Formats: sequence, structure tokens, C-alpha cells
Amino acid sequence: MKQLKLGLIGAGERGANCYAPYALKYPLEVKFTCVAEPIDARRERFATDHKIDGGMVFRNWRDMLAANPDIDGVIIATQDREHYEPAMACIQKGYSILLEKPMAESVEKTTEIVKAAKEKGVFLMVCHVLRYTPFFKAMKEDIDRGVIGEVKSIHHIENIGYWHFAHSFVRGNWRNTKETTPMIVAKCCHDMDIFNFLLSGKKCKKLSSFGSLSYFTKENMPEGATAKCMDGCPHNKTCIYSAYKYLDDRKDRQNFRDIVMRTDDKQAFLEHLKESNYSRCVYQCDNDAADHQVINLEYEDGITVSFQASAFTMDILRETKVMGTKGEIAGSIEDDEYEIRDYGTGNVTKVKVHTPKTLHSGGDECIMAQFTSCLLNPDQLDEKYGAMMSLEGHVMAYAAEYSRVHSGEVVDLEQFA
Repeated sequence: MKQLKLGLIGAGERGANCYAPYALKYPLEVKFTCVAEPIDARRERFATDHKIDGGMVFRNWRDMLAANPDIDGVIIATQDREHYEPAMACIQKGYSILLEKPMAESVEKTTEIVKAAKEKGVFLMVCHVLRYTPFFKAMKEDIDRGVIGEVKSIHHIENIGYWHFAHSFVRGNWRNTKETTPMIVAKCCHDMDIFNFLLSGKKCKKLSSFGSLSYFTKENMPEGATAKCMDGCPHNKTCIYSAYKYLDDRKDRQNFRDIVMRTDDKQAFLEHLKESNYSRCVYQCDNDAADHQVINLEYEDGITVSFQASAFTMDILRETKVMGTKGEIAGSIEDDEYEIRDYGTGNVTKVKVHTPKTLHSGGDECIMAQFTSCLLNPDQLDEKYGAMMSLEGHVMAYAAEYSRVHSGEVVDLEQFA
């Protein structure tokens, strides 16, 4: 088997810790031979872990591409507003691309990327990892087999989780839409993609959306709260969003703690946390991301979808219910199982799905496996692995944000795009 040579642009949490480990697990299949990352510690650690020659380690992607690396493909895992330029440059170079979602910070730029890749004949795959999970692949197979008859409706909930939301959309990289992308795009273009995937290419015709930033504002700040939790705030022991809670032993905190700083040195972590945005009072940040949002969607053949995303949940999970003429399928991807309920017989069949123990219910490893398979077998490429369906999901998410901002205006997708 040929060993693929890949480059990485952006050695942060997604690039270095979610996708790249695939190369360490399957070294005969994949090797990273170059990396571009502006943060010294991340860049050096990645180069060491993957044994990259010093001459192919770069601070920025422009220098990496200027070196004309001999690679089969590149993963772009920078921040949302840093996708467009390197993606367009890699397309011009003719490199196959695995691009982190969302593809770009506007529907226009997103469309340009997909159009440029198609015109250049470049394979572009988007990190919509959920559709590659064993859970949703199994669910789609059962739907396609007709076990619940014709699909008429889907109800789907994205339980973001109160701590996850505060970390990512109040204190973190996706807090301000002027610097990144709207929450419904950054977080939930995943979900739009899943609807399109489960409905086998049926088009969404129109949608409307409501939601707002209602809680993480100065109006809800406790009296006397300081700008940072660790600056002697009188509420740092009682506030559920106290930055000190990054040190809790709860399972759901480990990943977020690692994003702040990967270290086993508690004192070093506290010192770093205190100076970072992650110690800011959640009621005094420069955030504008909606903390709850709903979307109603109408597809071809009159199929309806109701979707809700909320910060105000204990769990961090997605719940899906697909309702058909003969039965329904319901379950949570985080539980790795769903039920098939037959209307005629009343039988309930539990389907347990076995997944790799990686983030996104195995999706991160599964998409790497699919990306490498596509590069190794270019003559067997199928459009379902390309970016066109991903583009549709992005357009839907941007349309939902437009509707939310414009008082729930119904958006015709054909005209919006």
C-alpha cells in the first residue's frame, strides 16, 4: 500500500489532536510531512510527534505552500475566518483538501471555494464528521431499507451544554460573530448536513428561524462580579460558570481543559488560565452568539424538520427522531444506539452501534479513513464524499441566521443561494 503524505495547516485542537492522530495509529498508511502553525508550542510539538523534518515546519501556510511540498493532500484546520485564503491557494496548487467546517465566514466565500475546486478538478472534502459516524450511517441504511416507510418528519435537538456553550460561544473562539461565524453556522452546519444525508439528497426548499442571546449579558451579572473570575470575584465559589471549575474532575471538563492548555502541571494551568479569555466573567464578555435557536425546515415532498439548539442543557448530545409512515427511529448518537419502533406490530428493536473511541462518536477517525481512502482510490471517487452536499448544509445554516436576525422571515433557499 502506498503511504500517503499529508500537510497540516493549523495544528490546534482539531487538526493536531482530532485528525492527525490517525497517522500515528496507521503509520504505514499516512504520514504528515509538513505543518504550518503560528503558535510555537503547538508547531514544535506536532513536528516532534510526527517526526517532521525541520525544513518543512512553518509558522504560516504561505511559506509552507511556497516550499512546494511533495504531498498528496492537506488538512486545513485553522479558525473559521482563516479557511478561505489557504483553501483557495491549495486549490490552485492542485492539492486534495480536507477542510474544517464551516468552510468560510460567508455564504459567498463558501460557494467560491466549492466552485473553484470543481473547476480545477481538485478533490475537496469537508469535515462534516457526523455523516461518517457508524451511528448515522447505520440509521441511514435502515431508513433507505424502508423499515419505517416513507419519511415524513424529523425532530432533532442539539444539546450544546451550558459549560460547552460558555467555553466556546461566550469566552472562546466563537463568541463574536464579527470575528468568526454565527453559532448556527459554526456548530450546527453539522446538523443541517445530517438532515440532507438522512433524506438522501432531497433539497430543503425553505426555512425560518428564531432565537437570541438572552442570558450571557451584563444585565444578568451578579452584583460585584469582577471582569475575571480569578481577580478576587466574590462569586467564584458559587457561580456555575466560575473559571475555577475547569479543574473539576467531571468527565465533561477534561476536553475543554485541554483546549485551554494541555498540561499536567496544575499551577502552570492556573497561571495560564488567569491570563486567558477563559477566565473572563461570562456576563462581561464581548459575545453576541445566540444562546438558543430553533429552525423549521420544509424539504421536497413536503417533508418537515424541526431543529433546536440550546446552551441551557446539562448533557452535551444530539437527539434524533425520524418519523415515517410505518414506524419511527429514535436515539442519541452519544449513546451509540437507537430504537426502531414498528407501528404495525408494536415491536421495538434496539440497534447498538460500535464506534471507534474518538471524538464525535468516532467521526473524526472515520472521516480520516474515508479521506485517505479517497486519495488512495481516486478512480472510485463518489460525489457523496465531495463538498456539494456540505455546501447545501452551509447555505441552510447561513439562511437560518439571516431569518433569525430578520424576525423569523421565511427564506426561499433557491433565491437565497
